[in-house]
Amino acid sequence: MKNIRWPYILKIVVFTILVTLVAIDLGGAWLFVSALTGGPCDSFPDPPTAWGSYIDTTITTHDGRQLPVRYYPTQNGAAVIAMGGMDGSIGNALPSIEPLLEAGYGVLQVGSRRCAQPRGRVTLGYNEAFDAVQGAAFLMEQPEVDPERIGIYGFSMGGVSSIRAAARTPEIKAVVAMGGYHNLGEDFVEGDRETRVGLPKWVFFHTIAAAYRLQTGVDPWQSSPIDDLPTISPRPVLLIYGENEVTTNRGREQYAAALEPKELWVVPGAGHGNYHLAAQEEFAQRLVEFFDAALLGE
Repeated sequence: MKNIRWPYILKIVVFTILVTLVAIDLGGAWLFVSALTGGPCDSFPDPPTAWGSYIDTTITTHDGRQLPVRYYPTQNGAAVIAMGGMDGSIGNALPSIEPLLEAGYGVLQVGSRRCAQPRGRVTLGYNEAFDAVQGAAFLMEQPEVDPERIGIYGFSMGGVSSIRAAARTPEIKAVVAMGGYHNLGEDFVEGDRETRVGLPKWVFFHTIAAAYRLQTGVDPWQSSPIDDLPTISPRPVLLIYGENEVTTNRGREQYAAALEPKELWVVPGAGHGNYHLAAQEEFAQRLVEFFDAALLGE
């Protein structure tokens, strides 16, 4: 027992524990981001027949991919780009487009980068904003679409894409953005703002941000709708958040950052993505009335 070198053994144990913790941190963050930005391409379900005829085609992204889109031709001269979450917006995915179709609007649903050719990574609203810009270009080429009557409508990362696209595309005349974050880098590193974040979580959240940057080539702090919102004015913006998410996603801060004309609707009792279910009739009415006023002058 006297020959046992306890200090040496203790150093080995401590070193092993540290290496294990670092491996868990790096591996966990890498796998988390891989699942978030990768994942399979979901099939596009056929919509209800009441939605009318549509065209499935592709648009060319700024980085040379063929991205699937679904276009419902307009009946009133106005058209809206629909931007969804990580699976895209084609089919019955959010955001819900039925109220717009019933009101005669054309709708362009933009698919996920997971389904592009060649396949791409989802960037949680960064590259997707440029996809929306290409969507606007597609609509302006359609003879039945008035190029002065194009809007955009997005949910979650699609809400972020909508804000960022409108900030870069004056041809987009109105924005409805639902449930989006305020800044992706801050969203990563702050984690759950409702609870106290200790050192292990703080390290892990920063590792997630680093893994995202390595896998996508995008600086997450550059995806910042709260910085883009002021540049959209004088075009109108409607921000929609559920009561249970508005604080976490900093909806009120984003509303404060936007310039007039602007609206914020906090849906009572709603969480992320169920706004149209928590207040079904009011949701459809607000959505259509907003675009009627912005795009049709009604």
